Formats: sequence, C-alpha cells, structure tokens
Amino acid sequence: MIVVSDTTPIISLMKAGQLKLLQKLFGVVYIPEAVYRELTENEAFSEEARLVQECEFLYVEEVVNGKSVAILRNFTGLDAGESEAIILADEKHSDVLLMDEHRGR
Repeated sequence: MIVVSDTTPIISLMKAGQLKLLQKLFGVVYIPEAVYRELTENEAFSEEARLVQECEFLYVEEVVNGKSVAILRNFTGLDAGESEAIILADEKHSDVLLMDEHRGR
C-alpha cells in the first residue's frame, strides 16, 4: 500500500504520542519535501522536528512536477505542503492520502 501524508495528520499523531501508529498501519508513509520542511524548520518545535528527522518510516520524496504544484496552489489557495502532498500522491499512484484540509480533500 502506498500512503502519502500532509503535515497535520503527522502533527496530530505526535501530539497524541501515537506517531508510530502510522508505521503499524501502513509500514511506510511518504511525505513531500514541503511537508518535511513544515515539520522540521520551526525552531519552537525542535523536539518534534527531531522525532520527524529520526523517524524510520517517514520517507521524504521530491515532487517531480513542480508546475502542477504551482497550478494547484494558485487555483485552490492551498499551501505548499498540501499541494505537494496531493501531487505526490498522484505521481506515486498512492492508495491513501492523509489530509485534513477541506479544500484539499
């Protein structure tokens, strides 16, 4: 099963102390680079960033079609992480996209 995630599902599971639930359910979860940056670049959340950086089952993937990401962002108003997650899910022909954003769904 191929699973791609946006930022908020990962943050929510971290807050609940249940990040490993993703591994139990799916084995591997792919995140686009923009999601990785959102999860690791805020200095106020250094402990959470460390958890993501050390996470063995989160695989960071580059989106191939950056033009599609730009079009999606312009058309929908979604942020970079959400847009990249949608495009990455399409590119990888994923079975599941984990996302909470109403406009993204």
